[in-house]
Amino acid sequence: MSPRPVSQGLRRRSSRSGPATIAALVLLAGATTVAWAAISRLVTGTWPAFMDPARDSVSSLTWDSPAVWAAAILLGLLGLALLLAAILPGRHTTARLMGPGERDARSSEAVVSRRGLAKISAAHVDQTDGVDSSSIRASAKKVEVLVKTPLHDAGELPGDLRDSLARKLLSLGLDPVPKVVVRVRTSND
Repeated sequence: MSPRPVSQGLRRRSSRSGPATIAALVLLAGATTVAWAAISRLVTGTWPAFMDPARDSVSSLTWDSPAVWAAAILLGLLGLALLLAAILPGRHTTARLMGPGERDARSSEAVVSRRGLAKISAAHVDQTDGVDSSSIRASAKKVEVLVKTPLHDAGELPGDLRDSLARKLLSLGLDPVPKVVVRVRTSND
């Protein structure tokens, strides 16, 4: 009997395609320039004219000069940063929801996107008395709320909003429940 097919999980991590594309284009441009200069050197026997200043400054350097060591260290750190960016996973794009108790956790999964979590939080916060408008940033671990209120003294509003939103997120079944941070700006700020 063959094993049961397993689908890809819904709780994915960001692809980081933007930074990867930029790094690839920069490295491609550098490699193309070096390859063109090397082919020009092989064909004509001389380096291209635009390389004369760089060639003159590099030819005076020795292996133990501080500039060579600094360049080697910077290139090593850049390589390490690129390696870590490739190996370490990105942020989660969704937050996990607990399923009903009778379902097998390995065979089913429920998630909500960060945008969906922010919209749910904004709808809940905007229905609260004393809230004029809100701005929400949400991740799987933290929900940050910035509230504008027409009240001159916010008083207990930040704590009440934090507690109310934390209860709402708990009732949604988020696993784990994100930390809620509330900041209030009054109309006199």
